Amino acid sequence: MRPRLRSIAALAVLAVLVAGCSDDDGGPEASSPEPTDTSAPEPTEGSGSDTTAATDEAVDDGYTSDVYDDDARWICRPDLADDVCRNLDVTVVGADGSRTVEEREPAADPPIDCFYVYPTVSLDPGPVSDLEWTPQDNEALTVVAQAAQYGRSCRVFAPVYRQISLTGLGSADEAQREAAYADVLDAWRTYLARWNQGRGVILVGHSQGTGHLVRLIAEEVDGVPAVQDLLVAAHLFGGSVTAPEGEIVGGSFQDVPACTTADEAGCVVTWSSYPATAPPDESGIFGRAGEDGRALCVDPTALLGTDRSRAVAPVAAPLIGGAVPGTEGVETPFVALPDALAVTCEATETHDYLAVAAADPADARPLDALLAETLGPSWGLHLVDMTVALDDLVELARRQGEAHGG
Repeated sequence: MRPRLRSIAALAVLAVLVAGCSDDDGGPEASSPEPTDTSAPEPTEGSGSDTTAATDEAVDDGYTSDVYDDDARWICRPDLADDVCRNLDVTVVGADGSRTVEEREPAADPPIDCFYVYPTVSLDPGPVSDLEWTPQDNEALTVVAQAAQYGRSCRVFAPVYRQISLTGLGSADEAQREAAYADVLDAWRTYLARWNQGRGVILVGHSQGTGHLVRLIAEEVDGVPAVQDLLVAAHLFGGSVTAPEGEIVGGSFQDVPACTTADEAGCVVTWSSYPATAPPDESGIFGRAGEDGRALCVDPTALLGTDRSRAVAPVAAPLIGGAVPGTEGVETPFVALPDALAVTCEATETHDYLAVAAADPADARPLDALLAETLGPSWGLHLVDMTVALDDLVELARRQGEAHGG
């Protein structure tokens, strides 16, 4: 039997936090119960404790890590015998409700890599998660839900890290946030030293993961030729990537612009999503304009020259609150809903966002979970930011990889 997630517990914790606002890590922050342990994790010993900004010699083949040289600290990595990102099969649900199983395999020899950092999903007690995980934990199941399908276009690297947990969203201190970022940086530098070997790489993140990657790009990639030359793209969702109004670069990043075509490398694909029928108001947490400009929104269907997105949802995951309604009896880990949704970038006075709607009112597919503001209107469609166009992202990754190599 496929393991079920503790989604209800996660959503119960999040429901307490709906009134929050966005924090520096790209995820929500609000009040939460007092943690039993407020101490920051011990810094990583050795090279991994250094969080200073990169230099042009940032790709250090001699870099070692006491944490990420350990196979157990990677949830997905292509050379692991028990890599959990390998079962990519989907049940394709047609507009008439018909079902077809589509067997999918990771690419045999993709030319690029993807380095993925997951959102706030840990149910560990206290404000900071630990480095332990099992395939049944929210961390691993979220990696599978958001990143595994990328394996059809790239090798997927997904480290576990001591993130700010669901419990710690409103109580974690600066030292604990720094420790979470230090883990992501340590894993990134370990990846560069051991596995990159000059390959192009896409940085993929959501929510808290996006927050860490925005900082990593700004400090370790943007304007650092030795590393920026490796950047195929950044796919960053449910966080804050900004540029001055009317511009595509110059806010969060100085040299890494928003993508304007599907065959462009070295650029950013980013959005935060809301229902087309319920634009964000002043309480909207994500997609809000900031001090350094407007939030960027890149429409994946516009890049690919289509007018409908290709959603891929996990059958069970902490995203979308568990199983997709209407998919009882599905044996594959994913459900594909091609051409079910219409998405477009829209703007209000204060927000820039991806508006999501059912493409056809007569569509018989179970779309409610992809259009519901599960955590309330302030959050929009945050839980399914990537889900609503996951196959489009995989296709963009492939084409951007070709552009980078060409």
